[in-house]
Amino acid sequence: MGKVKIQESTINLKQGGKGKVAIFLHSGEGDPVIELDAAVNKYVGHEQASQFIDINMDNPWVTVVISHINEMTQEDFNPLKHHLPI
Repeated sequence: MGKVKIQESTINLKQGGKGKVAIFLHSGEGDPVIELDAAVNKYVGHEQASQFIDINMDNPWVTVVISHINEMTQEDFNPLKHHLPI
């Protein structure tokens, strides 16, 4: 059996509420798909959330879960403002 680690961040929602972004990482022995799926199911429970996995499944060690995705504050994309720092 491997280890499942989580990195959680809080995001602001339109109505002043809070949502979460959680990145699950699998390491070690065991089947990452089965172990991450079990961890995500325990994390989400009966709440609504969006789950993102690698479409090609060539990186099954990472799963991202986002809650309240439809209630997030959004704005138009501006590449001068929205980019990763170098």
